[in-house]
Amino acid sequence: MPIDSLAIPLFIFLLRVGNNVIGTVRLILVSRGRRAWSFGFAALESLLFAYTAGQVITDLENLPKLAAYVLGFAVGGFVGVQVENRFVKAYECVTAITSRETAHQMALALREAGHGVTEIMGEGAHGEVEELRIIVHRRDLPQAIRIIHAIKPDAFVTVEHSEFIRGGWIRAHRK
Repeated sequence: MPIDSLAIPLFIFLLRVGNNVIGTVRLILVSRGRRAWSFGFAALESLLFAYTAGQVITDLENLPKLAAYVLGFAVGGFVGVQVENRFVKAYECVTAITSRETAHQMALALREAGHGVTEIMGEGAHGEVEELRIIVHRRDLPQAIRIIHAIKPDAFVTVEHSEFIRGGWIRAHRK
């Protein structure tokens, strides 16, 4: 296969990756109220889509072009997620409810791992309980859940997305 016949599929692949990443950035801009910027990114995104789709649709028998288009979209989705994780501060509110003794043990372990924890006393269906509230960065969520379940595998746990965070103590982003 000559080098020229590899250049076009590679170009399609790179454009599809870029197309998907631009779509992710556009959505981030929309969520932050940057409408003018998102308009520009939407125009660029649609241009890249139209060009790459045209390259493939007009020649569906060309398997290298088709593979480049499909793989470019898949890789672009992965890269888009990485961009989002890098630039979007997403927080989750973890609530764990269990007995007071177990909850306090969890709170100590979570604090040892660097998480801020609020302990709230309460009354459940079977007596006294304690509710733990932990606000975590999205990427720290699996670690917090692991700590909770390592202490009590059947602990009642809920996770809710937090739109607005102000004050309090949130674990710093890892470098």
